[in-house]
Amino acid sequence: MPFDPFLYVAFGIGFLAGRFVRVPGPWVGRATLGTIFVLVGLLGASLAGVPILALVETLPVALGFAALILGLTAGAYWLLARRDDGAAPRASGAASAERVPISIALLAALLIGFGLGRALQFPFSSGIPWALYALLALVAFGLQLSAESVRRAWVPILAAGLGAVGAAVLLSTAVGTALPDSLATSLAFGWYTLAGPLVAERAGPTLGLLAFLTNFLREDLTMLLSPVVGRRLRGEGLAALGGATSMDTTLYFVTRYGDERSGGLALASGLVLTVAASLLLPLVLAF
Repeated sequence: MPFDPFLYVAFGIGFLAGRFVRVPGPWVGRATLGTIFVLVGLLGASLAGVPILALVETLPVALGFAALILGLTAGAYWLLARRDDGAAPRASGAASAERVPISIALLAALLIGFGLGRALQFPFSSGIPWALYALLALVAFGLQLSAESVRRAWVPILAAGLGAVGAAVLLSTAVGTALPDSLATSLAFGWYTLAGPLVAERAGPTLGLLAFLTNFLREDLTMLLSPVVGRRLRGEGLAALGGATSMDTTLYFVTRYGDERSGGLALASGLVLTVAASLLLPLVLAF
């Protein structure tokens, strides 16, 4: 998904439209949020094909691994931000009153999507690219780019890398998973459609499912936690949590709950981490 060229076409169309078209009222924000709920529901439905027993056995470990990655990434960002706090953009604090409701609504959308995917024989996953196109176009419509934010993309990139490596080492030590498999899972930076198949090919379907679910849950947890932690982590920290997904699915959350000027930073860091994942995973799994 991250290398789909139409993602960039959709973003470009939305960005150009936002520069030339003035639209009164809050419809863009509402449409963006509605698209996110649809996308999260479709992501939940995409899990319906996973056998329930395998899901039940793997989900707790994957959830713990995803939370560990996010926790260490947030800690790495906090240390980096303390060393260079003066240049970091401040959080906008937008929509602080909706923090808990939107998190609950997103979780509900994920569960409803999963339930519909189990109940109905329908290719819900085919709608994910179209929801992404709409989301990127809507986010780009109101995006505020900042040259300073792009120059500071190294902060979320470094924080995401440190968090991924640290979490992989801790998981391998605690659970006994081979370090290359743990690294390949965490260094996907949320790109679950890459991590799952690659790890499964090398280490078998069980660890492949773990890699898939860990990165899938990293993306979802970033969405759920952004309204709560955005004021503290700011746009840079949220971009680090999103990893590769900060260039598409979690971009809205970076600009909404972190800082509206961090759109360029999120795009740049997400693109670098996407390319890094595609290069690092085959290399790590070769050992």
